Amino acid sequence: MTYSVNLMKLFIRREDHLFKLREAERIKNVWKLLFLLLGLTILTYVWTSWMGLGTDPLSDEMTTLNRVEYEFRKAWFLIGRVAFGILLYVFILFISSFFFWLFNHVSYKKLLIIQMNVLLIMLLERVLWIPLMVYFGLDWYVSPFSFGIITSYITNIDWIIYLLGSISIFQLFIIWYQVTCISSISPTKKRWIWTGVVFWHLLLWTGTAALSNYDLFLHYLLR
Repeated sequence: MTYSVNLMKLFIRREDHLFKLREAERIKNVWKLLFLLLGLTILTYVWTSWMGLGTDPLSDEMTTLNRVEYEFRKAWFLIGRVAFGILLYVFILFISSFFFWLFNHVSYKKLLIIQMNVLLIMLLERVLWIPLMVYFGLDWYVSPFSFGIITSYITNIDWIIYLLGSISIFQLFIIWYQVTCISSISPTKKRWIWTGVVFWHLLLWTGTAALSNYDLFLHYLLR
């Protein structure tokens, strides 16, 4: 059986397409979608950078730099954000798929297809950060879609705020989506799938909090 990947139908007609994906012996349209998602990822990070998301350290130095130096740093910031977007693309699609492949009896390519939709959800979340920052001045870790904004009223510890800020309704939906899809195409017991998926996300949230806290520390150290 040949299955032609359609990411939107994998969302709206999930059960039907998961059945086709599970039974598929040959999968088409993968490379085309990989290049499309790479383009969407780069465009998303270019857009968020253009709108000023994450430029607080750069803005703080605006008065101490001449125009040429400031524009040069803006260009490097944009390049860095694009590079980060590409790393995110590789990590979510290929490394996460490899992790799930290690403890599930299912082909790597089928897990990769599931992760394509996961990447789409993550990009949507990042796009929604833009109006929150532009119109309300809220950074990603205090988004109303996450637990960070509640945590910021409880504690001033940056690492905890970043950790809880990494947990959003989008991330919880991704966990549910991954468990649902993997359990539909894999014979692995569902409780082990839940364990593996939740463990993986805990690692990601902890890593995100640690990197965000390190970036903040480095910024104040170099000022």
